[in-house]
Amino acid sequence: MTRRILLYLGFYLVIMPGVVSAQSIPMTVDLYQPTQFPKSDGPVSFVWQCSVSTSGLLEGHFFVSAHDGNEKYGQFRSHDVALHSGFHEIPMVLPPFNVNNPYGELKLKLSFVTKNNRYDFKKEYSLHVGRRFQRTFAVGVCDPFDVQLSSNIKKFLDKLKFEAISPEEPIALDQDLINSYFPNRNLFNNQKISLDVNTVSIHIPPPEFPQLPIGCHQYDLLVITARGLNRLESRHLKAIHQWVRSGGSLCVIAGLTPGQLPLQFLNDLIGKKTDTPFLINSEGNLEFDQEKQIWFQRTGWGRAVVVLEDALDENLLSSNEMSRIPFFLWKLKESQKVYYQKEDKWDHHTLVESFLKTQKQTNYNNLNAYSINEMLSLNYRPIFTGGAVVTSLMPAEMRVVPSWIIMAVLLGYVLIIGPGEYFILGKLRIRRFTWITFPLISIGFALIAFILSDYFMQTSYERKTLVIYDLDAQGDPVKENKIELIFTGSYQQIETKIKSGLFTPINHTELGMIPNYNMYVRNMSTALVSPPFYSGSIPTQYSVFQLMPQWTPQLNRIINNYPEELPTSFDWSTIRVEQLNSGLGRQKINKQIKIALGNRAQLLIYKGVSNGQVKRFPLYQPDDHHPSQIRNSKAYALLNPAFHNYQRYAGQQQVQHSFMDDICVRNQMGLFQIISQTSPSGGNNYEDLSILDPSDPKQWLVVVYVPGKDQDTIYRQFFVADNETNSSKTLK
Repeated sequence: MTRRILLYLGFYLVIMPGVVSAQSIPMTVDLYQPTQFPKSDGPVSFVWQCSVSTSGLLEGHFFVSAHDGNEKYGQFRSHDVALHSGFHEIPMVLPPFNVNNPYGELKLKLSFVTKNNRYDFKKEYSLHVGRRFQRTFAVGVCDPFDVQLSSNIKKFLDKLKFEAISPEEPIALDQDLINSYFPNRNLFNNQKISLDVNTVSIHIPPPEFPQLPIGCHQYDLLVITARGLNRLESRHLKAIHQWVRSGGSLCVIAGLTPGQLPLQFLNDLIGKKTDTPFLINSEGNLEFDQEKQIWFQRTGWGRAVVVLEDALDENLLSSNEMSRIPFFLWKLKESQKVYYQKEDKWDHHTLVESFLKTQKQTNYNNLNAYSINEMLSLNYRPIFTGGAVVTSLMPAEMRVVPSWIIMAVLLGYVLIIGPGEYFILGKLRIRRFTWITFPLISIGFALIAFILSDYFMQTSYERKTLVIYDLDAQGDPVKENKIELIFTGSYQQIETKIKSGLFTPINHTELGMIPNYNMYVRNMSTALVSPPFYSGSIPTQYSVFQLMPQWTPQLNRIINNYPEELPTSFDWSTIRVEQLNSGLGRQKINKQIKIALGNRAQLLIYKGVSNGQVKRFPLYQPDDHHPSQIRNSKAYALLNPAFHNYQRYAGQQQVQHSFMDDICVRNQMGLFQIISQTSPSGGNNYEDLSILDPSDPKQWLVVVYVPGKDQDTIYRQFFVADNETNSSKTLK
């Protein structure tokens, strides 16, 4: 017995080194993230820092699983890598996430998979992401940071924070105003009102700057110092320029001796086609109009400010110029301008009064401390018209087994179990076995019916897309958004291929449904689509796999800053503000749209008004549709207004909004009562699609909606009648 134990022990000691070697991980991995507070609803970038100890190449890929407790967010397979012995940095980008925990952290489980082995790291890594109920603004600062920034530039960066132009907390409320709406104001007196918003600065050394516009979606505002500008490469500058054109905000602190590449970038931002505002003399110094130290420019859908470094160091800018910079870059509404000029802060009284009016209509008898706490909250609030997208994209019918096949199978079954079985078994003189043949025939036909049904259900797969093309005043595309609905007749895995874009799944149940259009009870199923599996390199080229439940719609959003060619030959550059100002001009545009895009094309024109009530010109009356047909048509669900789901109070009339209204001009409390537009994010909502300032009479938005069988298309062209180019005067 003792001898047997010793033999087993010796055998174990022999194989033990091999087992340890097979299970040991030939590298250590740490996670590096530039910030602990990423932008809300923006993609998250980080770096795997790997120390490899192997004699040869370690070939394989990283496999990452993201979760927050029991809630899973997705799985990610990186591109293939080959690592030799030493230190390596593997960058990775994940789509936008929002978690509901006090730390704003997502847990990552990491594995490294080779051809023969899978190495699981026992440690869970913490990744900081956006918080669901708090808004975080991110200001990216590009500089080498090998020396300290000057004190004046530091002060300038502090003044760019959103808190610098926000009212100080705790916020004092107008008690007389509250008393006019609610006689019992004790709840208001006992609450400490705060904005629940935070601005963080993220340092970006030039070599680490994103090379694609999607990478810039991590920031609400970008600041590039003179030293940072000179060290950026052309691919970085191209990405920045396209991000600004698609709606970003950029501030460039320019030096007096820029290189040729930065000079071209500055001129592209200003966008002058006839003359060049910036030149370099024979000594390599910048030449410009000496009366100007700062330039304000609308570039596409975004905004850019160019300020000279010497102007900051020597305090050459006036107080009006300094105050205009954050107002312009944060895209505050024109209705905020008068108050902002006096206080250098945005006006919170607008939010308070709007909150009181809404609460009086909807919650007068049930006012509580929680609702008051949300009075000045700037976090994301879903639009109630979002369900129109599901309604519009849902298939009219699904592929089922053709009726003639069903009839043929049924007829064959009746013939076989009837005369067929009777004569065949009779001829063979074995009719006594009918109790065996009848069940077997029934089972056989049941299998045939199952196979046919499964075949047709597997191919019953609908995929319809709403594509939104954003165009600048010259008609050039600046951004493309695809909202895709997937609807399957059976459980199956669906692949979506992405190139130079950001894919984010949307939970459509959070965005409201419209009862008038909800023709599918099944689309309210509680079944959820499994977390997506990403394979490849985000955002350059990758595939997304989703395991789809039966009869469950899934919305996905794909944003691309380099739009494909427009699927129309219409010349958008022919539209002018002068035409929009007249009824005859708008009718002429409508006729041109009908000729180029077909009779089903619908034209809407929005114009800002000084009182904030946007003016809407709906010009969609196709010849083959009566207006009542349009109102009840599923094809035009995006254009038709929807009622709020609560009762009106005291007979007050309530404005009706359509989904198209809400994605063009935000109509809600919170952040969009202060600003008109956010920088692109690509998150799981429609927040960054809004562009028009309803309180600015100079702004116009032309929207053309073209319904189709497999794809609905929206074209949106943005105009500012009097561009605020390089004026450095007072706000006006």
